[in-house]
Amino acid sequence: MSPTFEIPVFSAAAATVAVSHGATRLEINRAGSYVAGGLTPTLEEVQAIAEDVSVPLRVMIRPRGPPSGEPDFMYSDSEFQQMRRELDASVASGLLQAERGDGFVFGILKRDGPDRLSIDVDRNRQLVEAAGPYACVFHRAFDLILGDVAAEEEGPERALGTLRDCGFTGVLTAGGPGSHGAVDHAHSLQKLAMAAGAVDAKNRGIEIIVGGGLRSSNVGALAGQILAGSSKALQDAVSFHSSCLLDSAAAVAQGAEGEGVSAEEVDRISRVLASL
Repeated sequence: MSPTFEIPVFSAAAATVAVSHGATRLEINRAGSYVAGGLTPTLEEVQAIAEDVSVPLRVMIRPRGPPSGEPDFMYSDSEFQQMRRELDASVASGLLQAERGDGFVFGILKRDGPDRLSIDVDRNRQLVEAAGPYACVFHRAFDLILGDVAAEEEGPERALGTLRDCGFTGVLTAGGPGSHGAVDHAHSLQKLAMAAGAVDAKNRGIEIIVGGGLRSSNVGALAGQILAGSSKALQDAVSFHSSCLLDSAAAVAQGAEGEGVSAEEVDRISRVLASL
């Protein structure tokens, strides 16, 4: 069975293209928010997608993009309350199906000293608990943490354990910080996958969703490095996330300028993952 192939989408039209060409899960974001890294969609946007597809849906809960000159994923009390309201509204809407694997994507950090960030356990746990039966995935905020703990013995594994303790079922990560994405962190991703594939004392695993610069030209080699010599448990713990964006002209024709999904690229990645 192929690994889960997740695509972030910013319109119902893009969602339809993604699923019809091989996406097996969708991350739903507000239209026009790609440049901000994805923001909370409206309930109308979630409904338009939920009515037309049958794959699991993950709704982004993110009030804003990165602030100028400050680390991302740290939020004021009012921003946190906004996140809570948006999550509560999605849960109450009845648009999501826990049995389908639907859920949410979010991540909150806090300062742990002047030059160090850590996972905000209290706030993240509050949101996970509010999500009830729905799956919760920690956003790429995790990559900022990995930059701080990489040199520590079992630091990344401990950070992964913190997410488990918060109740997260998955984490979206490139394996570390930097602008080049997952291809620069294959070894780190392999270690994280091995840690994720081994359940803890409470029989809790966590899914590693590999994202950041994935293309049909590199996903095969990267997946091969991460999954080399792996067990089925490890393979089941790893998924892949790619935006598969169209060029701007084709995106306009799809009605989502700068945020359209390339059917050809989805096809190519689907075939690569099916061959693993």
